[in-house]
Amino acid sequence: MKIIKNQPLMIGFILLYVLPPLGMAWLAALGVMEWTDMIKKRRSLPRDSISILFMLMALASVGAALINFQIIYLLSTLMILAYMGVYLYYLHHHEFLQIRQYVWITIFGGGYLYLSDKLFHFFSSHSLLGQGVSLMTGHLLLGFTKHNRLYGSAYNPNYACYLLILALAFLLVELLRAIRRKNYKMGAFCLALLPIIGLAIYDTGSRAGFIIMLLLQLLFLAKLDKRLFFAVAGVIALLSPFIFKFMPRSDNTSSSLGDRMSIWKNSIRIFFEQPLFGTTPVGFSSQYFKLTGHTVSHAHDLFLSIFDSSGVVVGLFFIAIMLFSGYSLFQCLRSDKKNRYSVNLFLFSLPTIIAYGIMDFTLSSPQVLLIVLALVAYWIRYTSQMRVFTNFRGFHRKFTTIRYSGGQIDQKEQKREAGLIRSLPDHSQGPYASEKERF
Repeated sequence: MKIIKNQPLMIGFILLYVLPPLGMAWLAALGVMEWTDMIKKRRSLPRDSISILFMLMALASVGAALINFQIIYLLSTLMILAYMGVYLYYLHHHEFLQIRQYVWITIFGGGYLYLSDKLFHFFSSHSLLGQGVSLMTGHLLLGFTKHNRLYGSAYNPNYACYLLILALAFLLVELLRAIRRKNYKMGAFCLALLPIIGLAIYDTGSRAGFIIMLLLQLLFLAKLDKRLFFAVAGVIALLSPFIFKFMPRSDNTSSSLGDRMSIWKNSIRIFFEQPLFGTTPVGFSSQYFKLTGHTVSHAHDLFLSIFDSSGVVVGLFFIAIMLFSGYSLFQCLRSDKKNRYSVNLFLFSLPTIIAYGIMDFTLSSPQVLLIVLALVAYWIRYTSQMRVFTNFRGFHRKFTTIRYSGGQIDQKEQKREAGLIRSLPDHSQGPYASEKERF
Protein backbone atom coordinates (compact mmCIF):
# COMPACT_ATOMS: atom_id res chain seq x y z
CA MET A 1 0.00 0.00 0.00
CA LYS A 2 2.88 2.36 0.74
CA ILE A 3 4.32 2.10 -2.77
CA ILE A 4 0.86 2.70 -4.25
CA LYS A 5 0.52 5.86 -2.18
CA ASN A 6 4.04 7.13 -2.84
CA GLN A 7 4.55 6.00 -6.46
CA PRO A 8 1.15 5.98 -8.22
CA LEU A 9 2.54 7.30 -11.50
CA MET A 10 5.45 4.87 -11.59
CA ILE A 11 3.05 1.97 -11.12
CA GLY A 12 0.80 3.33 -13.85
CA PHE A 13 3.62 3.68 -16.36
CA ILE A 14 5.02 0.22 -15.67
CA LEU A 15 1.55 -1.24 -16.13
CA LEU A 16 1.21 0.62 -19.44
CA TYR A 17 4.01 -1.55 -20.81
CA VAL A 18 3.35 -4.83 -19.01
CA LEU A 19 -0.47 -4.89 -18.74
CA PRO A 20 -1.65 -1.98 -20.92
CA PRO A 21 -5.41 -2.13 -20.12
CA LEU A 22 -4.68 -2.02 -16.39
CA GLY A 23 -2.19 0.81 -16.91
CA MET A 24 -4.76 2.83 -18.86
CA ALA A 25 -7.43 2.20 -16.22
CA TRP A 26 -4.99 3.10 -13.43
CA LEU A 27 -4.04 6.43 -14.98
CA ALA A 28 -7.67 7.15 -15.91
CA ALA A 29 -8.56 6.67 -12.23
CA LEU A 30 -5.86 9.19 -11.28
CA GLY A 31 -7.39 11.59 -13.79
CA VAL A 32 -10.83 11.17 -12.23
CA MET A 33 -9.30 11.80 -8.80
CA GLU A 34 -7.74 15.00 -10.13
CA TRP A 35 -11.06 16.26 -11.54
CA THR A 36 -12.83 15.36 -8.28
CA ASP A 37 -10.21 17.18 -6.21
CA MET A 38 -10.40 20.27 -8.43
CA ILE A 39 -14.20 20.40 -8.17
CA LYS A 40 -14.25 19.88 -4.40
CA LYS A 41 -11.62 22.54 -3.77
CA ARG A 42 -13.02 24.80 -6.50
CA ARG A 43 -9.64 25.19 -8.10
CA SER A 44 -9.57 27.05 -11.38
CA LEU A 45 -8.42 25.33 -14.56
CA PRO A 46 -4.80 25.89 -15.60
CA ARG A 47 -4.21 28.36 -18.40
CA ASP A 48 -1.36 26.58 -20.12
CA SER A 49 -1.65 25.90 -23.83
CA ILE A 50 -2.27 22.15 -23.56
CA SER A 51 -5.12 22.58 -21.07
CA ILE A 52 -6.70 25.16 -23.37
CA LEU A 53 -6.26 22.76 -26.31
CA PHE A 54 -8.12 20.03 -24.43
CA MET A 55 -10.94 22.43 -23.53
CA LEU A 56 -11.29 23.56 -27.14
CA MET A 57 -11.36 19.94 -28.32
CA ALA A 58 -14.07 19.10 -25.77
CA LEU A 59 -16.18 22.08 -26.88
CA ALA A 60 -15.70 21.12 -30.53
CA SER A 61 -16.92 17.58 -29.83
CA VAL A 62 -20.05 18.95 -28.12
CA GLY A 63 -20.63 21.24 -31.10
CA ALA A 64 -20.24 18.33 -33.53
CA ALA A 65 -22.71 16.25 -31.52
CA LEU A 66 -25.31 19.04 -31.57
CA ILE A 67 -24.92 19.91 -35.26
CA ASN A 68 -25.01 16.30 -36.45
CA PHE A 69 -27.62 15.13 -33.88
CA GLN A 70 -25.23 12.36 -32.84
CA ILE A 71 -25.33 11.70 -29.10
CA ILE A 72 -22.62 9.08 -29.53
CA TYR A 73 -20.17 11.88 -30.38
CA LEU A 74 -20.36 12.90 -26.71
CA LEU A 75 -18.26 9.82 -25.99
CA SER A 76 -15.42 11.83 -27.55
CA THR A 77 -16.13 14.61 -25.04
CA LEU A 78 -15.80 12.17 -22.14
CA MET A 79 -12.64 10.69 -23.65
CA ILE A 80 -11.04 14.13 -24.10
CA LEU A 81 -11.93 15.16 -20.54
CA ALA A 82 -10.46 11.87 -19.27
CA TYR A 83 -7.17 12.57 -21.06
CA MET A 84 -7.21 16.11 -19.73
CA GLY A 85 -7.67 14.82 -16.18
CA VAL A 86 -4.62 12.58 -16.52
CA TYR A 87 -2.61 15.47 -17.99
CA LEU A 88 -3.61 17.73 -15.08
CA TYR A 89 -2.57 15.01 -12.65
CA TYR A 90 0.84 14.86 -14.34
CA LEU A 91 1.09 18.64 -14.17
CA HIS A 92 0.12 19.00 -10.52
CA HIS A 93 1.79 15.89 -9.07
CA HIS A 94 5.19 15.80 -10.75
CA GLU A 95 6.75 14.84 -7.41
CA PHE A 96 5.35 11.31 -7.83
CA LEU A 97 7.50 10.67 -10.90
CA GLN A 98 10.83 12.43 -11.35
CA ILE A 99 11.79 13.08 -14.94
CA ARG A 100 14.71 10.64 -14.96
CA GLN A 101 12.47 7.93 -13.53
CA TYR A 102 10.11 8.57 -16.42
CA VAL A 103 13.04 8.50 -18.86
CA TRP A 104 14.32 5.15 -17.65
CA ILE A 105 10.88 3.56 -17.47
CA THR A 106 10.48 4.55 -21.13
CA ILE A 107 13.91 3.14 -22.03
CA PHE A 108 13.33 -0.16 -20.24
CA GLY A 109 9.83 -0.18 -21.70
CA GLY A 110 11.41 -0.12 -25.15
CA GLY A 111 13.55 -3.10 -24.20
CA TYR A 112 10.48 -4.87 -22.87
CA LEU A 113 8.65 -4.33 -26.17
CA TYR A 114 11.42 -6.18 -27.96
CA LEU A 115 11.85 -9.03 -25.48
CA SER A 116 8.12 -9.55 -24.89
CA ASP A 117 7.48 -9.80 -28.62
CA LYS A 118 9.96 -12.66 -28.85
CA LEU A 119 8.51 -14.32 -25.75
CA PHE A 120 4.82 -14.00 -26.63
CA HIS A 121 5.32 -15.76 -29.97
CA PHE A 122 5.82 -19.00 -28.03
CA PHE A 123 2.25 -18.85 -26.74
CA SER A 124 -0.83 -19.49 -28.82
CA SER A 125 -3.46 -16.75 -29.03
CA HIS A 126 -5.97 -18.67 -31.16
CA SER A 127 -8.07 -19.91 -28.24
CA LEU A 128 -10.48 -17.65 -26.36
CA LEU A 129 -8.25 -17.78 -23.29
CA GLY A 130 -5.20 -17.02 -25.40
CA GLN A 131 -6.88 -13.98 -26.94
CA GLY A 132 -7.86 -12.76 -23.48
CA VAL A 133 -4.27 -13.06 -22.30
CA SER A 134 -3.04 -11.32 -25.47
CA LEU A 135 -5.49 -8.47 -24.90
CA MET A 136 -4.28 -7.95 -21.33
CA THR A 137 -0.59 -8.15 -22.25
CA GLY A 138 -0.88 -5.91 -25.31
CA HIS A 139 0.13 -8.65 -27.74
CA LEU A 140 -3.20 -8.74 -29.57
CA LEU A 141 -2.57 -7.39 -33.07
CA LEU A 142 -5.02 -4.60 -33.95
CA GLY A 143 -5.33 -2.95 -37.36
CA PHE A 144 -3.03 -5.46 -39.09
CA THR A 145 -3.48 -8.95 -40.48
CA LYS A 146 0.18 -9.94 -40.84
CA HIS A 147 2.19 -10.98 -37.79
CA ASN A 148 5.68 -10.58 -39.26
CA ARG A 149 6.36 -7.17 -37.66
CA LEU A 150 7.36 -6.52 -34.06
CA TYR A 151 4.72 -4.96 -31.84
CA GLY A 152 5.43 -6.37 -28.38
CA SER A 153 2.85 -5.12 -25.89
CA ALA A 154 1.67 -2.14 -27.99
CA TYR A 155 -1.05 -3.87 -30.09
CA ASN A 156 0.31 -2.42 -33.34
CA PRO A 157 3.77 -2.18 -35.00
CA ASN A 158 3.46 1.57 -35.61
CA TYR A 159 2.51 2.24 -31.99
CA ALA A 160 5.39 0.07 -30.82
CA CYS A 161 7.77 1.87 -33.16
CA TYR A 162 6.97 5.30 -31.77
CA LEU A 163 7.44 4.09 -28.18
CA LEU A 164 10.80 2.67 -29.27
CA ILE A 165 11.73 5.96 -30.98
CA LEU A 166 10.99 7.77 -27.72
CA ALA A 167 13.11 5.21 -25.84
CA LEU A 168 15.97 5.75 -28.31
CA ALA A 169 15.77 9.53 -27.93
CA PHE A 170 16.01 9.26 -24.15
CA LEU A 171 18.78 6.66 -24.34
CA LEU A 172 20.92 8.89 -26.57
CA VAL A 173 20.50 11.78 -24.13
CA GLU A 174 21.57 9.53 -21.25
CA LEU A 175 24.57 8.34 -23.29
CA LEU A 176 25.53 11.93 -24.08
CA ARG A 177 25.27 12.80 -20.40
CA ALA A 178 27.41 9.82 -19.41
CA ILE A 179 30.11 10.74 -21.95
CA ARG A 180 30.22 14.38 -20.87
CA ARG A 181 30.46 13.41 -17.21
CA LYS A 182 32.92 10.57 -17.93
CA ASN A 183 30.60 8.04 -16.33
CA TYR A 184 32.00 5.02 -18.13
CA LYS A 185 29.77 2.42 -16.46
CA MET A 186 26.63 4.26 -17.45
CA GLY A 187 28.04 4.88 -20.92
CA ALA A 188 28.77 1.18 -21.40
CA PHE A 189 25.28 0.29 -20.19
CA CYS A 190 23.69 2.73 -22.65
CA LEU A 191 25.84 1.38 -25.48
CA ALA A 192 24.70 -2.15 -24.63
CA LEU A 193 21.05 -1.10 -24.85
CA LEU A 194 21.42 0.81 -28.14
CA PRO A 195 21.56 -2.24 -30.46
CA ILE A 196 18.50 -3.75 -28.77
CA ILE A 197 16.41 -0.62 -29.25
CA GLY A 198 17.74 -0.11 -32.78
CA LEU A 199 17.00 -3.70 -33.81
CA ALA A 200 13.53 -3.44 -32.29
CA ILE A 201 12.79 -0.30 -34.34
CA TYR A 202 13.95 -2.08 -37.49
CA ASP A 203 11.83 -5.15 -36.70
CA THR A 204 8.66 -3.06 -36.43
CA GLY A 205 9.00 -2.58 -40.18
CA SER A 206 8.30 1.14 -39.94
CA ARG A 207 10.03 3.16 -42.65
CA ALA A 208 9.33 6.43 -40.82
CA GLY A 209 10.80 4.93 -37.66
CA PHE A 210 13.93 3.84 -39.52
CA ILE A 211 14.51 7.35 -40.91
CA ILE A 212 13.85 9.03 -37.55
CA MET A 213 16.28 6.60 -35.92
CA LEU A 214 19.02 7.74 -38.33
CA LEU A 215 18.18 11.41 -37.72
CA LEU A 216 18.34 10.96 -33.94
CA GLN A 217 21.76 9.33 -34.23
CA LEU A 218 22.95 12.22 -36.41
CA LEU A 219 21.64 14.68 -33.83
CA PHE A 220 23.57 12.78 -31.16
CA LEU A 221 26.78 13.09 -33.19
CA ALA A 222 26.11 16.80 -33.77
CA LYS A 223 25.87 17.35 -30.01
CA LEU A 224 28.92 15.19 -29.34
CA ASP A 225 31.36 16.27 -32.06
CA LYS A 226 30.58 18.51 -35.04
CA ARG A 227 33.40 17.11 -37.20
CA LEU A 228 32.25 13.55 -36.62
CA PHE A 229 28.70 14.61 -37.45
CA PHE A 230 29.68 16.09 -40.82
CA ALA A 231 31.80 13.05 -41.67
CA VAL A 232 29.03 10.55 -40.89
CA ALA A 233 26.38 12.71 -42.59
CA GLY A 234 28.53 12.76 -45.73
CA VAL A 235 28.91 8.98 -45.68
CA ILE A 236 25.14 8.55 -45.25
CA ALA A 237 24.50 10.88 -48.19
CA LEU A 238 26.89 8.89 -50.39
CA LEU A 239 25.40 5.56 -49.33
CA SER A 240 21.77 6.72 -49.47
CA PRO A 241 20.80 4.33 -52.34
CA PHE A 242 22.11 1.36 -50.34
CA ILE A 243 20.46 2.64 -47.16
CA PHE A 244 17.14 2.93 -48.99
CA LYS A 245 17.37 -0.73 -50.03
CA PHE A 246 18.23 -1.69 -46.45
CA MET A 247 15.21 0.23 -45.13
CA PRO A 248 12.36 -2.02 -43.92
CA ARG A 249 9.78 -2.89 -46.59
CA SER A 250 11.53 -0.68 -49.14
CA ASP A 251 10.19 -2.82 -51.99
CA ASN A 252 6.60 -1.61 -51.51
CA THR A 253 7.31 2.00 -50.55
CA SER A 254 5.55 3.42 -53.61
CA SER A 255 2.34 1.44 -53.13
CA SER A 256 2.22 2.23 -49.41
CA LEU A 257 2.75 5.93 -50.08
CA GLY A 258 -0.02 5.84 -52.67
CA ASP A 259 -2.43 4.30 -50.15
CA ARG A 260 -1.44 6.86 -47.53
CA MET A 261 -1.92 9.77 -49.93
CA SER A 262 -5.37 8.45 -50.83
CA ILE A 263 -6.30 8.47 -47.13
CA TRP A 264 -4.95 12.01 -46.78
CA LYS A 265 -6.97 13.27 -49.77
CA ASN A 266 -10.16 11.73 -48.42
CA SER A 267 -9.43 13.14 -44.97
CA ILE A 268 -9.10 16.63 -46.45
CA ARG A 269 -12.48 16.15 -48.15
CA ILE A 270 -14.02 15.17 -44.81
CA PHE A 271 -12.55 18.28 -43.19
CA PHE A 272 -14.08 20.57 -45.80
CA GLU A 273 -17.45 18.89 -45.27
CA GLN A 274 -17.35 19.64 -41.52
CA PRO A 275 -14.74 22.38 -41.02
CA LEU A 276 -16.07 24.10 -37.90
CA PHE A 277 -16.32 21.35 -35.27
CA GLY A 278 -14.96 18.34 -37.14
CA THR A 279 -16.21 14.77 -36.92
CA THR A 280 -14.89 14.00 -33.40
CA PRO A 281 -12.49 11.04 -32.95
CA VAL A 282 -15.49 8.72 -32.57
CA GLY A 283 -17.21 9.91 -35.74
CA PHE A 284 -14.28 9.98 -38.17
CA SER A 285 -14.43 6.30 -39.10
CA SER A 286 -18.14 6.39 -39.98
CA GLN A 287 -17.70 9.58 -42.02
CA TYR A 288 -14.80 8.02 -43.92
CA PHE A 289 -16.89 4.92 -44.62
CA LYS A 290 -19.77 7.04 -45.96
CA LEU A 291 -17.37 8.83 -48.28
CA THR A 292 -15.31 5.91 -49.59
CA GLY A 293 -16.97 2.65 -48.56
CA HIS A 294 -13.79 1.70 -46.69
CA THR A 295 -13.11 1.71 -42.96
CA VAL A 296 -10.19 3.81 -41.70
CA SER A 297 -9.87 4.64 -38.01
CA HIS A 298 -7.96 7.92 -38.39
CA ALA A 299 -6.31 10.17 -40.97
CA HIS A 300 -2.82 8.67 -40.54
CA ASP A 301 -1.40 12.16 -40.03
CA LEU A 302 -1.19 14.14 -36.79
CA PHE A 303 -2.27 17.48 -38.25
CA LEU A 304 -5.03 16.10 -40.48
CA SER A 305 -6.38 14.07 -37.56
CA ILE A 306 -6.63 17.18 -35.38
CA PHE A 307 -8.35 19.20 -38.11
CA ASP A 308 -10.69 16.32 -39.03
CA SER A 309 -11.72 15.42 -35.50
CA SER A 310 -11.94 18.91 -33.93
CA GLY A 311 -12.26 21.48 -36.70
CA VAL A 312 -10.38 24.51 -37.94
CA VAL A 313 -10.17 26.50 -34.68
CA VAL A 314 -8.59 23.63 -32.76
CA GLY A 315 -6.34 22.79 -35.71
CA LEU A 316 -4.99 26.32 -35.99
CA PHE A 317 -4.51 26.53 -32.23
CA PHE A 318 -2.58 23.25 -32.32
CA ILE A 319 -0.30 24.60 -35.07
CA ALA A 320 0.26 27.76 -32.98
CA ILE A 321 1.29 25.57 -30.03
CA MET A 322 3.76 23.71 -32.24
CA LEU A 323 5.29 26.95 -33.56
CA PHE A 324 5.53 28.54 -30.12
CA SER A 325 7.02 25.36 -28.63
CA GLY A 326 9.64 25.29 -31.37
CA TYR A 327 10.53 28.90 -30.64
CA SER A 328 10.65 28.18 -26.89
CA LEU A 329 12.92 25.18 -27.45
CA PHE A 330 15.25 27.33 -29.55
CA GLN A 331 15.31 29.96 -26.80
CA CYS A 332 16.07 27.31 -24.17
CA LEU A 333 18.97 26.01 -26.25
CA ARG A 334 20.42 29.52 -26.28
CA SER A 335 19.75 30.59 -22.70
CA ASP A 336 19.68 27.59 -20.36
CA LYS A 337 23.36 26.67 -20.29
CA LYS A 338 23.30 25.15 -16.81
CA ASN A 339 20.72 22.47 -17.52
CA ARG A 340 21.91 20.82 -20.70
CA TYR A 341 20.33 17.50 -19.70
CA SER A 342 16.84 18.98 -19.58
CA VAL A 343 17.24 20.90 -22.83
CA ASN A 344 18.76 17.92 -24.66
CA LEU A 345 15.96 15.70 -23.39
CA PHE A 346 13.33 17.93 -24.95
CA LEU A 347 15.42 18.56 -28.08
CA PHE A 348 15.72 14.84 -28.81
CA SER A 349 12.19 13.80 -27.86
CA LEU A 350 9.65 16.54 -28.63
CA PRO A 351 10.37 16.79 -32.40
CA THR A 352 9.77 13.05 -32.76
CA ILE A 353 6.07 13.65 -32.00
CA ILE A 354 5.82 15.81 -35.12
CA ALA A 355 8.27 13.79 -37.24
CA TYR A 356 6.43 10.51 -36.73
CA GLY A 357 3.06 12.26 -36.75
CA ILE A 358 3.58 13.43 -40.33
CA MET A 359 3.31 9.83 -41.56
CA ASP A 360 1.00 8.34 -38.94
CA PHE A 361 -1.24 9.26 -36.03
CA THR A 362 0.20 7.11 -33.26
CA LEU A 363 -1.41 9.34 -30.61
CA SER A 364 -4.66 7.55 -31.48
CA SER A 365 -3.37 4.82 -29.15
CA PRO A 366 -4.31 5.58 -25.50
CA GLN A 367 -1.17 3.74 -24.43
CA VAL A 368 1.06 6.00 -26.53
CA LEU A 369 -0.83 9.20 -25.75
CA LEU A 370 -0.68 8.68 -21.98
CA ILE A 371 3.10 8.28 -22.19
CA VAL A 372 3.51 11.31 -24.47
CA LEU A 373 1.28 13.49 -22.26
CA ALA A 374 3.72 13.04 -19.39
CA LEU A 375 6.56 14.34 -21.57
CA VAL A 376 4.42 17.31 -22.60
CA ALA A 377 3.56 18.04 -18.96
CA TYR A 378 7.28 18.10 -18.07
CA TRP A 379 7.87 20.48 -20.99
CA ILE A 380 5.07 22.83 -19.90
CA ARG A 381 6.46 22.94 -16.36
CA TYR A 382 9.97 23.53 -17.61
CA THR A 383 9.02 26.40 -19.92
CA SER A 384 6.88 28.05 -17.24
CA GLN A 385 9.83 27.94 -14.83
CA MET A 386 12.14 29.35 -17.47
CA ARG A 387 9.72 32.22 -18.08
CA VAL A 388 9.61 32.98 -14.36
CA PHE A 389 13.38 33.06 -14.20
CA THR A 390 13.73 35.12 -17.39
CA ASN A 391 11.18 37.68 -16.19
CA PHE A 392 12.90 37.92 -12.81
CA ARG A 393 16.33 38.27 -14.39
CA GLY A 394 15.13 41.05 -16.71
CA PHE A 395 13.50 42.96 -13.87
CA HIS A 396 16.41 42.37 -11.53
CA ARG A 397 19.00 43.61 -14.03
CA LYS A 398 16.98 46.74 -14.76
CA PHE A 399 16.70 47.40 -11.05
CA THR A 400 20.40 46.89 -10.39
CA THR A 401 21.31 48.98 -13.45
CA ILE A 402 19.35 51.90 -12.03
CA ARG A 403 20.72 51.29 -8.55
CA TYR A 404 24.36 51.19 -9.60
CA SER A 405 24.05 53.78 -12.42
CA GLY A 406 25.09 51.42 -15.18
CA GLY A 407 27.85 49.75 -13.18
CA GLN A 408 28.42 46.01 -13.12
CA ILE A 409 26.37 43.85 -10.80
CA ASP A 410 28.50 42.76 -7.87
CA GLN A 411 29.11 39.14 -6.95
CA LYS A 412 26.48 39.17 -4.24
CA GLU A 413 23.78 40.13 -6.73
CA GLN A 414 24.96 37.48 -9.20
CA LYS A 415 24.75 34.80 -6.52
CA ARG A 416 21.24 35.91 -5.65
CA GLU A 417 20.20 35.58 -9.30
CA ALA A 418 21.80 32.15 -9.63
CA GLY A 419 20.05 31.07 -6.45
CA LEU A 420 16.68 31.62 -8.06
CA ILE A 421 17.20 28.67 -10.40
CA ARG A 422 17.94 26.42 -7.44
CA SER A 423 14.78 27.62 -5.73
CA LEU A 424 12.53 26.56 -8.60
CA PRO A 425 10.53 23.41 -7.73
CA ASP A 426 12.22 21.07 -10.15
CA HIS A 427 15.69 22.40 -9.37
CA SER A 428 15.51 22.29 -5.61
CA GLN A 429 13.95 18.86 -5.56
CA GLY A 430 13.10 16.21 -8.08
CA PRO A 431 14.10 15.74 -11.67
CA TYR A 432 16.63 18.54 -12.01
CA ALA A 433 18.24 18.30 -8.61
CA SER A 434 21.25 16.34 -9.84
CA GLU A 435 21.27 17.68 -13.39
CA LYS A 436 22.35 21.27 -12.96
CA GLU A 437 25.89 20.57 -13.98
CA ARG A 438 26.83 21.70 -17.46
CA PHE A 439 27.96 18.97 -19.82
